[in-house]
Amino acid sequence: MGGAEYQSHVLAEELSSRSGVEVFYLARRTAPNLGEPLPYTVRSIGSSRGIRRRAVAFDALELARVLRELRPDVIYEQMRQSYAAVCAQYARRAGIPFFVHIASEWDLDPSWIPLRISPNTPFDMLESITGSWGLRRSTHVIVQTEAQGRKLRERWNIEPAVLVRNFQPMPAMILPRPVGPLRVLWVGNIKEVKRPELYVELARSLRDNPDFHFDMVGRPWDHWRAAQFKADVAALPNLTYHGELKIERVNQMMSAATFFVNTSAHEGFSNTFIQAWAHGAVLLSVSVDPYEGMENMGIGFLTGDIPGMKAKLLELSADRDNLYALAAHSHRFACDNHSLGEGAKLADAILAAAKQAVGRVHSPAAS
Repeated sequence: MGGAEYQSHVLAEELSSRSGVEVFYLARRTAPNLGEPLPYTVRSIGSSRGIRRRAVAFDALELARVLRELRPDVIYEQMRQSYAAVCAQYARRAGIPFFVHIASEWDLDPSWIPLRISPNTPFDMLESITGSWGLRRSTHVIVQTEAQGRKLRERWNIEPAVLVRNFQPMPAMILPRPVGPLRVLWVGNIKEVKRPELYVELARSLRDNPDFHFDMVGRPWDHWRAAQFKADVAALPNLTYHGELKIERVNQMMSAATFFVNTSAHEGFSNTFIQAWAHGAVLLSVSVDPYEGMENMGIGFLTGDIPGMKAKLLELSADRDNLYALAAHSHRFACDNHSLGEGAKLADAILAAAKQAVGRVHSPAAS
Protein backbone atom coordinates (compact mmCIF):
# COMPACT_ATOMS: atom_id res chain seq x y z
CA MET A 1 0.00 0.00 0.00
CA GLY A 2 1.04 3.57 -0.63
CA GLY A 3 0.60 6.27 1.98
CA ALA A 4 -2.96 7.22 1.07
CA GLU A 5 -4.05 3.58 0.99
CA TYR A 6 -2.46 2.90 4.37
CA GLN A 7 -4.18 5.89 5.97
CA SER A 8 -7.50 4.69 4.55
CA HIS A 9 -6.81 1.22 5.93
CA VAL A 10 -6.10 2.51 9.44
CA LEU A 11 -9.20 4.74 9.31
CA ALA A 12 -11.33 1.81 8.09
CA GLU A 13 -10.12 -0.23 11.07
CA GLU A 14 -11.05 2.60 13.45
CA LEU A 15 -14.51 3.03 11.91
CA SER A 16 -15.12 -0.71 11.96
CA SER A 17 -14.42 -0.78 15.69
CA ARG A 18 -17.42 1.49 16.34
CA SER A 19 -20.75 -0.06 17.27
CA GLY A 20 -23.29 -0.20 14.45
CA VAL A 21 -20.81 0.75 11.70
CA GLU A 22 -20.16 -1.31 8.56
CA VAL A 23 -17.27 -0.29 6.34
CA PHE A 24 -16.65 -1.08 2.66
CA TYR A 25 -13.23 -0.30 1.16
CA LEU A 26 -13.48 0.09 -2.65
CA ALA A 27 -10.25 0.04 -4.66
CA ARG A 28 -9.05 -0.77 -8.14
CA ARG A 29 -6.05 -2.86 -7.06
CA THR A 30 -6.65 -5.41 -4.31
CA ALA A 31 -4.50 -8.33 -3.25
CA PRO A 32 -5.88 -11.77 -4.22
CA ASN A 33 -4.99 -13.00 -0.72
CA LEU A 34 -5.37 -10.37 1.99
CA GLY A 35 -3.88 -12.63 4.67
CA GLU A 36 -5.46 -12.27 8.10
CA PRO A 37 -9.15 -11.30 8.10
CA LEU A 38 -9.89 -7.59 8.04
CA PRO A 39 -12.64 -5.93 10.08
CA TYR A 40 -14.03 -4.31 6.94
CA THR A 41 -15.07 -5.54 3.49
CA VAL A 42 -12.73 -5.00 0.53
CA ARG A 43 -14.25 -4.81 -2.94
CA SER A 44 -12.39 -4.44 -6.20
CA ILE A 45 -13.74 -1.97 -8.76
CA GLY A 46 -12.62 -1.49 -12.32
CA SER A 47 -9.46 -2.79 -13.93
CA SER A 48 -5.99 -1.59 -14.85
CA ARG A 49 -5.68 -3.76 -17.95
CA GLY A 50 -4.57 -2.24 -21.23
CA ILE A 51 -5.42 1.40 -21.75
CA ARG A 52 -7.47 1.42 -18.54
CA ARG A 53 -4.29 1.63 -16.50
CA ARG A 54 -3.84 5.22 -17.67
CA ALA A 55 -6.82 6.60 -15.72
CA VAL A 56 -9.27 5.53 -13.02
CA ALA A 57 -12.00 7.37 -14.95
CA PHE A 58 -12.56 4.08 -16.77
CA ASP A 59 -13.95 2.73 -13.48
CA ALA A 60 -16.63 5.43 -13.22
CA LEU A 61 -19.64 3.36 -14.28
CA GLU A 62 -18.75 0.42 -12.05
CA LEU A 63 -18.04 2.71 -9.08
CA ALA A 64 -21.42 4.38 -9.53
CA ARG A 65 -23.12 0.99 -9.77
CA VAL A 66 -21.47 -0.27 -6.57
CA LEU A 67 -22.43 2.91 -4.70
CA ARG A 68 -26.05 2.44 -5.75
CA GLU A 69 -25.87 -1.16 -4.56
CA LEU A 70 -24.30 -0.37 -1.16
CA ARG A 71 -26.33 2.79 -0.45
CA PRO A 72 -23.77 4.24 1.99
CA ASP A 73 -24.62 6.83 4.65
CA VAL A 74 -21.30 8.63 4.15
CA ILE A 75 -18.42 8.43 1.64
CA TYR A 76 -14.72 9.05 2.30
CA GLU A 77 -12.21 9.32 -0.55
CA GLN A 78 -8.53 10.30 -0.86
CA MET A 79 -6.96 12.24 -3.75
CA ARG A 80 -8.27 14.66 -6.36
CA GLN A 81 -9.17 12.22 -9.13
CA SER A 82 -12.19 11.10 -11.09
CA TYR A 83 -13.40 8.88 -8.24
CA ALA A 84 -14.14 12.12 -6.39
CA ALA A 85 -16.51 13.24 -9.15
CA VAL A 86 -18.46 9.98 -9.11
CA CYS A 87 -18.71 10.02 -5.32
CA ALA A 88 -19.73 13.69 -5.23
CA GLN A 89 -22.49 13.12 -7.78
CA TYR A 90 -23.86 10.13 -5.87
CA ALA A 91 -23.63 11.94 -2.52
CA ARG A 92 -25.54 14.98 -3.80
CA ARG A 93 -28.36 12.85 -5.16
CA ALA A 94 -28.53 10.70 -2.03
CA GLY A 95 -28.25 13.64 0.35
CA ILE A 96 -25.28 12.19 2.23
CA PRO A 97 -21.93 13.69 3.30
CA PHE A 98 -18.88 13.22 1.10
CA PHE A 99 -15.39 13.66 2.60
CA VAL A 100 -12.36 14.30 0.38
CA HIS A 101 -9.01 13.91 2.13
CA ILE A 102 -6.14 15.89 0.63
CA ALA A 103 -3.33 13.41 0.06
CA SER A 104 -0.58 15.41 -1.67
CA GLU A 105 0.48 18.80 -2.98
CA TRP A 106 -0.91 17.85 -6.40
CA ASP A 107 -4.41 17.71 -4.93
CA LEU A 108 -4.14 21.43 -4.16
CA ASP A 109 -2.89 22.51 -7.61
CA PRO A 110 -5.89 23.96 -9.50
CA SER A 111 -4.16 23.82 -12.90
CA TRP A 112 -5.40 21.06 -15.17
CA ILE A 113 -2.64 21.04 -17.80
CA PRO A 114 0.52 19.28 -16.56
CA LEU A 115 3.87 20.99 -16.97
CA ARG A 116 5.35 17.97 -18.76
CA ILE A 117 3.66 16.55 -21.83
CA SER A 118 3.61 12.77 -22.20
CA PRO A 119 1.43 10.09 -23.84
CA ASN A 120 -0.60 10.07 -20.61
CA THR A 121 -1.31 13.81 -20.68
CA PRO A 122 -4.92 13.55 -22.00
CA PHE A 123 -5.76 11.06 -19.26
CA ASP A 124 -4.03 13.18 -16.60
CA MET A 125 -6.07 16.18 -17.74
CA LEU A 126 -9.28 14.14 -17.54
CA GLU A 127 -8.45 13.04 -13.99
CA SER A 128 -7.58 16.59 -12.96
CA ILE A 129 -10.73 18.17 -14.41
CA THR A 130 -13.13 15.58 -13.04
CA GLY A 131 -11.29 15.39 -9.72
CA SER A 132 -11.52 19.17 -9.33
CA TRP A 133 -15.24 19.02 -10.05
CA GLY A 134 -15.66 16.42 -7.31
CA LEU A 135 -13.51 18.34 -4.83
CA ARG A 136 -15.56 21.50 -5.27
CA ARG A 137 -18.80 19.56 -4.73
CA SER A 138 -17.70 17.64 -1.66
CA THR A 139 -19.37 18.46 1.63
CA HIS A 140 -16.17 18.18 3.70
CA VAL A 141 -12.49 18.58 2.80
CA ILE A 142 -9.88 17.21 5.21
CA VAL A 143 -6.33 18.62 5.26
CA GLN A 144 -3.18 17.19 6.83
CA THR A 145 -1.32 20.41 7.69
CA GLU A 146 -1.89 24.11 8.29
CA ALA A 147 -0.12 24.82 4.99
CA GLN A 148 -2.60 22.64 3.10
CA GLY A 149 -5.48 24.45 4.76
CA ARG A 150 -4.05 27.81 3.72
CA LYS A 151 -3.61 26.69 0.10
CA LEU A 152 -7.13 25.24 0.03
CA ARG A 153 -8.52 28.63 1.01
CA GLU A 154 -6.29 30.65 -1.31
CA ARG A 155 -6.49 28.45 -4.42
CA TRP A 156 -9.94 26.89 -4.12
CA ASN A 157 -11.85 29.25 -1.82
CA ILE A 158 -12.80 26.22 0.27
CA GLU A 159 -12.69 26.19 4.05
CA PRO A 160 -11.27 22.93 5.46
CA ALA A 161 -13.79 20.97 7.48
CA VAL A 162 -11.14 19.51 9.76
CA LEU A 163 -7.35 19.28 10.08
CA VAL A 164 -6.26 15.74 10.87
CA ARG A 165 -2.59 14.83 10.96
CA ASN A 166 -1.69 11.45 9.50
CA PHE A 167 -1.78 8.72 12.10
CA GLN A 168 -0.55 5.21 12.78
CA PRO A 169 0.14 2.84 15.67
CA MET A 170 3.04 3.97 17.86
CA PRO A 171 5.78 1.80 19.38
CA ALA A 172 6.06 2.05 23.15
CA MET A 173 9.74 2.96 22.93
CA ILE A 174 12.63 3.32 20.52
CA LEU A 175 15.06 0.41 20.36
CA PRO A 176 18.84 0.55 20.73
CA ARG A 177 20.60 0.68 17.38
CA PRO A 178 22.70 -2.31 16.34
CA VAL A 179 26.48 -2.06 16.44
CA GLY A 180 28.37 -1.42 13.23
CA PRO A 181 27.94 1.24 10.55
CA LEU A 182 25.17 3.78 11.01
CA ARG A 183 22.19 2.73 8.87
CA VAL A 184 20.69 5.31 6.53
CA LEU A 185 17.25 4.41 5.17
CA TRP A 186 15.16 5.60 2.19
CA VAL A 187 11.58 4.33 1.75
CA GLY A 188 9.11 5.10 -1.04
CA ASN A 189 7.66 3.76 -4.25
CA ILE A 190 10.46 4.41 -6.71
CA LYS A 191 9.18 7.01 -9.16
CA GLU A 192 10.20 10.39 -10.51
CA VAL A 193 8.55 12.60 -7.87
CA LYS A 194 10.48 10.70 -5.15
CA ARG A 195 13.81 11.47 -6.91
CA PRO A 196 15.50 8.19 -5.89
CA GLU A 197 18.53 9.09 -7.98
CA LEU A 198 19.41 11.73 -5.37
CA TYR A 199 19.67 9.04 -2.70
CA VAL A 200 21.98 7.06 -4.98
CA GLU A 201 24.06 10.22 -5.33
CA LEU A 202 24.25 10.54 -1.53
CA ALA A 203 25.37 6.93 -1.14
CA ARG A 204 27.94 7.38 -3.90
CA SER A 205 29.38 10.45 -2.19
CA LEU A 206 30.03 8.36 0.96
CA ARG A 207 30.97 5.06 -0.64
CA ASP A 208 34.47 5.21 0.89
CA ASN A 209 33.23 6.05 4.38
CA PRO A 210 32.86 2.85 6.47
CA ASP A 211 30.74 4.64 9.11
CA PHE A 212 27.58 4.50 6.96
CA HIS A 213 25.51 1.89 5.15
CA PHE A 214 22.56 2.85 2.94
CA ASP A 215 19.31 0.88 2.61
CA MET A 216 16.56 1.49 0.08
CA VAL A 217 13.00 0.13 0.12
CA GLY A 218 10.22 0.55 -2.42
CA ARG A 219 8.25 -0.75 -5.35
CA PRO A 220 10.52 -1.09 -8.42
CA TRP A 221 10.60 1.66 -11.02
CA ASP A 222 8.28 1.14 -14.00
CA HIS A 223 10.05 3.70 -16.17
CA TRP A 224 12.45 3.95 -19.09
CA ARG A 225 15.18 5.00 -16.62
CA ALA A 226 14.74 1.89 -14.50
CA ALA A 227 17.56 -0.12 -16.10
CA GLN A 228 20.12 2.63 -15.54
CA PHE A 229 18.88 3.14 -12.00
CA LYS A 230 19.30 -0.57 -11.21
CA ALA A 231 22.81 -0.48 -12.63
CA ASP A 232 23.72 2.57 -10.54
CA VAL A 233 22.45 0.88 -7.36
CA ALA A 234 24.25 -2.39 -8.12
CA ALA A 235 27.53 -0.51 -8.58
CA LEU A 236 27.54 0.74 -4.98
CA PRO A 237 28.76 -1.74 -2.33
CA ASN A 238 27.45 0.51 0.48
CA LEU A 239 23.86 0.58 -0.86
CA THR A 240 21.36 -2.28 -0.54
CA TYR A 241 18.04 -2.23 -2.39
CA HIS A 242 15.47 -4.43 -0.62
CA GLY A 243 12.56 -4.08 -3.05
CA GLU A 244 8.97 -3.66 -1.90
CA LEU A 245 8.33 -4.68 1.72
CA LYS A 246 5.32 -4.91 4.01
CA ILE A 247 4.88 -2.09 6.50
CA GLU A 248 5.79 -4.32 9.46
CA ARG A 249 9.20 -5.02 7.92
CA VAL A 250 9.68 -1.33 7.10
CA ASN A 251 9.03 -0.47 10.74
CA GLN A 252 11.68 -2.99 11.78
CA MET A 253 14.16 -1.31 9.46
CA MET A 254 13.20 2.11 10.84
CA SER A 255 13.96 0.76 14.33
CA ALA A 256 17.46 -0.20 13.18
CA ALA A 257 18.15 2.97 11.17
CA THR A 258 19.95 5.96 12.63
CA PHE A 259 18.85 8.26 9.81
CA PHE A 260 15.86 8.40 7.51
CA VAL A 261 16.27 10.32 4.24
CA ASN A 262 13.56 11.84 2.04
CA THR A 263 14.47 13.13 -1.43
CA SER A 264 10.97 13.83 -2.81
CA ALA A 265 10.23 16.99 -4.76
CA HIS A 266 6.98 17.24 -2.77
CA GLU A 267 4.74 15.13 -0.54
CA GLY A 268 1.36 15.36 1.12
CA PHE A 269 2.19 14.30 4.64
CA SER A 270 4.45 11.33 4.19
CA ASN A 271 3.69 8.38 6.43
CA THR A 272 7.38 7.53 6.34
CA PHE A 273 8.13 10.76 8.24
CA ILE A 274 5.87 9.54 11.05
CA GLN A 275 7.42 6.07 10.96
CA ALA A 276 10.89 7.62 11.25
CA TRP A 277 9.94 9.88 14.17
CA ALA A 278 8.10 7.08 15.96
CA HIS A 279 10.97 4.62 15.67
CA GLY A 280 13.78 7.07 16.43
CA ALA A 281 15.36 7.50 12.99
CA VAL A 282 16.57 11.09 12.64
CA LEU A 283 14.92 12.72 9.60
CA LEU A 284 16.83 14.49 6.83
CA SER A 285 14.86 15.89 3.89
CA VAL A 286 16.04 17.60 0.72
CA SER A 287 12.88 19.59 -0.04
CA VAL A 288 9.88 18.51 2.06
CA ASP A 289 9.10 20.08 5.43
CA PRO A 290 5.49 19.31 6.41
CA TYR A 291 5.62 21.60 9.45
CA GLU A 292 7.40 24.47 7.67
CA GLY A 293 9.97 24.63 10.45
CA MET A 294 10.77 21.11 11.61
CA GLU A 295 14.38 21.94 12.44
CA ASN A 296 13.25 24.54 14.98
CA MET A 297 10.90 21.90 16.39
CA GLY A 298 13.76 19.43 16.78
CA ILE A 299 12.21 16.76 14.54
CA GLY A 300 14.34 16.89 11.39
CA PHE A 301 16.55 18.82 9.03
CA LEU A 302 15.88 20.44 5.65
CA THR A 303 19.14 20.30 3.71
CA GLY A 304 18.21 21.78 0.32
CA ASP A 305 20.52 19.54 -1.68
CA ILE A 306 22.64 16.39 -1.47
CA PRO A 307 25.94 18.10 -0.53
CA GLY A 308 24.09 19.74 2.35
CA MET A 309 22.65 16.39 3.37
CA LYS A 310 26.06 14.74 3.30
CA ALA A 311 27.46 17.51 5.50
CA LYS A 312 24.59 17.11 7.97
CA LEU A 313 25.07 13.34 8.14
CA LEU A 314 28.75 13.78 8.96
CA GLU A 315 28.01 16.52 11.51
CA LEU A 316 25.35 14.52 13.35
CA SER A 317 27.31 11.29 13.34
CA ALA A 318 30.17 13.06 15.12
CA ASP A 319 27.90 14.03 18.05
CA ARG A 320 26.21 10.84 19.19
CA ASP A 321 24.70 12.35 22.35
CA ASN A 322 22.87 14.98 20.29
CA LEU A 323 21.85 12.32 17.78
CA TYR A 324 20.22 10.16 20.45
CA ALA A 325 18.52 13.18 22.04
CA LEU A 326 17.00 14.06 18.63
CA ALA A 327 15.75 10.49 18.22
CA ALA A 328 14.10 10.50 21.65
CA HIS A 329 12.47 13.88 21.07
CA SER A 330 11.15 12.79 17.65
CA HIS A 331 9.59 9.69 19.22
CA ARG A 332 7.78 11.78 21.83
CA PHE A 333 6.62 14.20 19.14
CA ALA A 334 5.15 11.39 17.03
CA CYS A 335 3.32 9.92 20.01
CA ASP A 336 1.87 13.32 20.92
CA ASN A 337 0.80 14.38 17.41
CA HIS A 338 0.40 11.35 15.11
CA SER A 339 -1.05 8.54 17.22
CA LEU A 340 -4.28 6.69 16.51
CA GLY A 341 -6.08 9.43 18.45
CA GLU A 342 -5.98 11.48 15.23
CA GLY A 343 -7.73 8.64 13.43
CA ALA A 344 -10.37 8.53 16.14
CA LYS A 345 -10.91 12.28 15.68
CA LEU A 346 -11.46 11.80 11.95
CA ALA A 347 -13.79 8.84 12.53
CA ASP A 348 -15.80 10.98 14.97
CA ALA A 349 -16.20 13.73 12.33
CA ILE A 350 -17.26 11.27 9.62
CA LEU A 351 -19.81 9.50 11.80
CA ALA A 352 -21.20 12.75 13.21
CA ALA A 353 -21.83 14.02 9.67
CA ALA A 354 -23.47 10.72 8.70
CA LYS A 355 -25.77 10.74 11.73
CA GLN A 356 -26.74 14.34 11.08
CA ALA A 357 -27.64 13.52 7.46
CA VAL A 358 -29.67 10.47 8.51
CA GLY A 359 -31.45 12.62 11.08
CA ARG A 360 -32.42 15.14 8.40
CA VAL A 361 -33.82 12.42 6.18
CA HIS A 362 -35.95 10.90 8.94
CA SER A 363 -37.01 14.11 10.69
CA PRO A 364 -40.75 15.10 10.66
CA ALA A 365 -39.90 18.17 8.59
CA ALA A 366 -38.16 16.05 5.95
CA SER A 367 -41.01 13.58 5.72
